[in-house]
Amino acid sequence: MELTRRVRLRGEQLDEIDNRILIQSVEPQAGKDQRTTAQLWSGIGSRVTAEHRDWLEVKVTFSLDMKRDAYAERAEVLEKIITWASTVGWMQISQKPGRRLRVILDQLPPEGDALQWTARYTLVFRAYGIPYWQDTSADGITITGTSGAKGMEVRGNTRTAVDFEFKNTSTGTINTFDITAGESRIALQNLGLLSGETLLFDHNDNGRRSVVRIRIRSIAGNYRSVLECRTPQSSDDLYVEPGQVNVIMNAQRKGTLTAEARGRWL
Repeated sequence: MELTRRVRLRGEQLDEIDNRILIQSVEPQAGKDQRTTAQLWSGIGSRVTAEHRDWLEVKVTFSLDMKRDAYAERAEVLEKIITWASTVGWMQISQKPGRRLRVILDQLPPEGDALQWTARYTLVFRAYGIPYWQDTSADGITITGTSGAKGMEVRGNTRTAVDFEFKNTSTGTINTFDITAGESRIALQNLGLLSGETLLFDHNDNGRRSVVRIRIRSIAGNYRSVLECRTPQSSDDLYVEPGQVNVIMNAQRKGTLTAEARGRWL
């Protein structure tokens, strides 16, 4: 039998922890959005000056198929579930195939529920760092040389961010690198990217916040940050809108750029 309500966290299904777990509902909530507006001098309407999403929430409700007086067993299974739920990880649910959400546990069921044999328990998960469902696979492009441009298809229905790698395939050191994706641009100077090394631009999402990282990976596999090499003219991030996006690269010497973006969904 194929179950219609399933939730996977870090690759492990909730209902596979114990066969007495019965998932009653998996409910993705609407994102917590905020908008700042300013009145127009014409006296009609307003102008949106800023938009922000605080979090995206998923509620998972389950019950336990156990005998009325199985207090110890019920408490033991609940402990397993709490252990499963309490570590940051990627969540996937049956209602949204091909998508995932980076979540942390925000709310546990009340402790006293363990004594109620008919109880339904609810776990509340939230995504703070990137509060959007994201495609499990990314769309990407490759550009080789010192410069070039290529179109990249971006899925989703809201803006997302581009990650990229650029490997120095020349015999010299690269100190300047510039990439534009859509309306966003990252320009770097004083890089010291040695032959054979790789420049990395990505995001570290720990469930609570998403941080832009700009690093160099050496041939030996060690990393060093070059975040301070970003110029004042650069954007905060490489944000792009859904659709066809033009990616443009310029480097001091030749290399291979691999850029990709995962569609994000409201």
